[in-house]
Amino acid sequence: MLVSVPALAAKREGTCEVRVTGGVQLTFTGKGGTQAAASDHWMSREERRQMFEKLYARAEKDPARRKLGVEQQMGPDGLMSGPLTVHCITAAGPMAASFSIFAGPKNSLESVPFKPGTYPLVSLEEKPGELGVSLRLKGINYKLSAPGVLVLTRFDGGGVVGTFQFTARTNIAENRAKAVMRNVHVTGSFDLPCLMKSRVCSK
Repeated sequence: MLVSVPALAAKREGTCEVRVTGGVQLTFTGKGGTQAAASDHWMSREERRQMFEKLYARAEKDPARRKLGVEQQMGPDGLMSGPLTVHCITAAGPMAASFSIFAGPKNSLESVPFKPGTYPLVSLEEKPGELGVSLRLKGINYKLSAPGVLVLTRFDGGGVVGTFQFTARTNIAENRAKAVMRNVHVTGSFDLPCLMKSRVCSK
């Protein structure tokens, strides 16, 4: 007797897409995976402590210094990667095209809570509740010419889903001499599951 056994579904990796118009015409996509999205919301405080303990166990032989280092890292918040980080990198590599969203040191789990929401996007010196942006196109760095917007339609133990838009221009200070000034409009989206082995993401 033949028995039909359903194939095991592959774990969803996730995707992202960035569309650029204006001075540069370019659309690129990136894969998901553990390097595409990170959030301290996806780990309990105990799990973050365990991660710090593993890191210090490799770097510090003295038990007392190890313990002190872990306690200093934990602090009141005990953050590792911050409340949210997203990376979209083309298969050709980050020099060809890449886009990142990051929370920066001034944000906390309270200022970027674990739920859908709308956030201003900025280039530098983000305030609590604002998220930073990094954009590289064809080897050239860009910075926002005005605040953009990020809309998270999902942010929970299953993953993070959102759309974004902003305008940017060539960042002359961070590029090679004689870089051409270009203005671009950027839109995009991402749907990235939480692939961490944690109690939050396993629910």
